[in-house]
Amino acid sequence: MRLRCLLPLALLALLPASSASAGGLPPTDQGAGPEGVVGPGGAFRFGALATGDGTAVTKTVIRDGRVMRATVLQGRWTVPVVANDFTTGGLSADGSTLVLARAASTYPVRRTTFVAFGTGRLAIRRTVDLKGKWNFDALSPDASTLYLIQTTDARRLRYAVRAYDLRAGRLLPDPIVDPSEPDEPMRGSPMARTTSAGGRWVYTFYAGGEHPFIHALDTVRRTSLCLDLPHRAARHAWSSRLAIRGARIQVLYRDRVIASASRRPQVASTGSGPPWAVALLVASGLIAAAGVRRVVVANRPG
Repeated sequence: MRLRCLLPLALLALLPASSASAGGLPPTDQGAGPEGVVGPGGAFRFGALATGDGTAVTKTVIRDGRVMRATVLQGRWTVPVVANDFTTGGLSADGSTLVLARAASTYPVRRTTFVAFGTGRLAIRRTVDLKGKWNFDALSPDASTLYLIQTTDARRLRYAVRAYDLRAGRLLPDPIVDPSEPDEPMRGSPMARTTSAGGRWVYTFYAGGEHPFIHALDTVRRTSLCLDLPHRAARHAWSSRLAIRGARIQVLYRDRVIASASRRPQVASTGSGPPWAVALLVASGLIAAAGVRRVVVANRPG
């Protein structure tokens, strides 16, 4: 696969906004559209905008709209959406790495490709090409580990969380599972997402399976926990959101708490204790001089 420069610098300010509509696909398969994802501190926005037969990846100053960096890729790429509440992802908590997903062009999806950029110069660091259907899930705070959702049974909404070592360039062999329920498959759809300060803990509310639950992912230790919720939590799943409030993680509907679980802040912040101790947690502008660069990436088997 070749990634090539498609437009002169002066034309990037005129790029059309890409559409988030994709014929009824779930938000996690559509991408973030022109809104992209905002970096830590709220100074920059990273976007992926359609340009003819390519995609312009941009780093924009939010304050005045200046495009500081831009790289144009061949094909359609998106800033990932991680839940049906349209929470965007793809950016590491330290702001160093941006991951984009290649938009699927055929269904069922036979291969999935991701590209990891360094956000300073928007230089490509790694291409991840995997067989089958995968979705972006999360990044560790230092972007050393990429977490992906592997669809294992699309008809029954079954998934597995997998870890990819971005530094070594390899998919780790074992799924990320709750140590207390290693054989319990993940089922349902990701409805809402929130992340702890610092980006270590990622909480996702799932519904549509046998019961609703919160998936708590420790992106540093590469472990997770599935916290079962009462069935009433799924009643307003499409309109729900997650919030971390003090020692609790809450499922909210119209600012009303419909489900809640306790967590131990000392475990979440220090990471002390064995993995099963986590079970107590639920815790238009001018182009900068840098301009557009020409890059080439080769697919690699996953």
